[in-house]
Amino acid sequence: MPGKQVTELDALPSFTDTSLLPVHNGAGLKKGLLSQLASYLGTKFSNPNLLINPDFKINQRAKSTYSSTGAGCTVDRWVGTNVKTVVNSDGTVSVSSLSGTGYYTQHEENISYGKHTYSIYVQAITGTVKAFYKSKDSKDVGLGTLKQGLNTFTSSDDGFKSFFLSIAGGSSVTLKYAKVEQGTVATSFIAPNMAEELVKCCRFYQIHQVMYTTYGVADQHYYHKLPLVTVLRVNPTVSVTDQYNYNVKTKKIEWRSDGTGWLNLDVVAQSNAQTVCQLICACDAEIY
Repeated sequence: MPGKQVTELDALPSFTDTSLLPVHNGAGLKKGLLSQLASYLGTKFSNPNLLINPDFKINQRAKSTYSSTGAGCTVDRWVGTNVKTVVNSDGTVSVSSLSGTGYYTQHEENISYGKHTYSIYVQAITGTVKAFYKSKDSKDVGLGTLKQGLNTFTSSDDGFKSFFLSIAGGSSVTLKYAKVEQGTVATSFIAPNMAEELVKCCRFYQIHQVMYTTYGVADQHYYHKLPLVTVLRVNPTVSVTDQYNYNVKTKKIEWRSDGTGWLNLDVVAQSNAQTVCQLICACDAEIY
């Protein structure tokens, strides 16, 4: 007796992981679990990665080595505490503890609710390195101990507000990428477009090379509005590094917080002559 046509099958009122589904494999109808289908689709599609700069390629601070006993930024969006971070030529980062346990963290701007899946690709490891996440109620929840290769974990608690690695004293880990996604199925890691990822990073930190020149009048103020790459998440801490000054009596950069915020360069000329200043301006709106 032939089986029912697909159009004749009864509809399920709801789905569970053990629900049976009709699947056609080219030779005929077979039965499969919903969980099997979800796992299969996970190899064909990729969920959005909640981490920014997940493969460590954006490095606006442009250092090859970062070291901090307190919380200090490394490559964009990644904070190292009591660790040394080396940016390798292949784009990976090697993180090692300085003394005692160190941490390598990305704090999120907003809470993501529900279950999450964590994927961390370890290129090399020595000692003990463990993965954790901070839940919606700020509990530190352990995921597991990392090994070389791809590590995949699913959260046991709802909500995600930060991800971090705990690096035991004398231990180190070389990371290729990390991914945090909603749901309980691990989907493929897709390397982000660097131009798009840079704009995401600039919401938290952006650096400007500023060159300003005018024919100045002695003691006259000259104002110049500096364009932002994108709107910063909060009013930033602004720092300035001088590179060159000619006929500059004083200068300063102010953050004007009216509207969405903007940077204002104020230059005062020393005398009636060509006036030139060159500087680097950094705007830090990170989460520590």
